Amino acid sequence: MPDQLENLRETLLRAGTSPAHVRRYLRELSEHRDDLYDHLRQQGFRAQAARNEADRRLGSADALLLPMLADPRFRSRAARWPALFYIVLPLACQAGLVVAFTLVLLLVAGTSLRPIIADLGSGLALLLLAAPVLIAWLTLLAAHRRRASRRWPIVGAVCGAAFAAALQLGVTLPAPDVHGQIGLSLGQPALLPLLVLTLLSLLPLSLQPRPE
Repeated sequence: MPDQLENLRETLLRAGTSPAHVRRYLRELSEHRDDLYDHLRQQGFRAQAARNEADRRLGSADALLLPMLADPRFRSRAARWPALFYIVLPLACQAGLVVAFTLVLLLVAGTSLRPIIADLGSGLALLLLAAPVLIAWLTLLAAHRRRASRRWPIVGAVCGAAFAAALQLGVTLPAPDVHGQIGLSLGQPALLPLLVLTLLSLLPLSLQPRPE
């Protein structure tokens, strides 16, 4: 894509415009400029001169930005409500996984797979530790695609790591004098798991170039 439209893309994304609207708008501009270029070539313009004139006729950067920036309908939901998108929704996903995994254990407890429920509980507990890392990577990727500030995704990643580190999932097998139990509780996050989960969650930041 030519530099003029690429610069428009970056400016629109950083202003909070929805990536889908940006793609559609730039596609329309690109097609219109191609039509201008073909028309100029038919009039006898040389290739470079036709490209330059097509860019000029397309309009200045400010004129092209104004229709998108002036209409709030083009702003993405993530730009309107960043706390909801980068913190509340990821935490809700984690909570949903906790509920789903607990239901799985309860269902297994009533089947012939009951003898392996302790091993299954350990495996699900590991998945609950991995979940905030994967969710944080996805939210950081979404923020990068939108050229959004990293502040909200980082806060969300730390909150997700704290939630996972504070969550305790335990399974007690039934014995002659002991009833079986599936325990789920929230406590004080242990420092080491919290630190490890936070560092893993923020790992993609080391692979992304910092926005200017």
